[in-house]
Amino acid sequence: MKKIKLYRPIENFNKNCSYEILVNGKKMTDLKNGEEKVIGISNELGKLNLRAKIQWCGSEKLLISESNNIEVIKVTGNKFLNRQMPFAGGLFPLTGIVIFSGNSELFKNIGIGILILLLLGLIGTLTIWKSRWLKVIRE
Repeated sequence: MKKIKLYRPIENFNKNCSYEILVNGKKMTDLKNGEEKVIGISNELGKLNLRAKIQWCGSEKLLISESNNIEVIKVTGNKFLNRQMPFAGGLFPLTGIVIFSGNSELFKNIGIGILILLLLGLIGTLTIWKSRWLKVIRE
């Protein structure tokens, strides 16, 4: 039986959410803020892919070696996406000010361009890059 030691450092973001730990797509355990667990996985499963998940987002897959050594894996959130990304919502009112301030067509076009870039960035972050909200790192 393969043993894996998982730990999650104490984080200020996502502190009320637990991360689901999936091995080959099957839920093994939940990992709360500041928690450390050792899980056992059957060797009969072959190649093991470990992944962390939170709501619809998650991490990229991490290939687990087939040796019987205990692996230590750190599961943490992506600091940029979890800390700075919510502030992008604060830019929406600013684009409204640029769009609707004055009669200049130039300011309106600049504001609309910024708004479109913001929307594309948010949609891309929530769909295309959804597997980068969490990090699974071998220690």
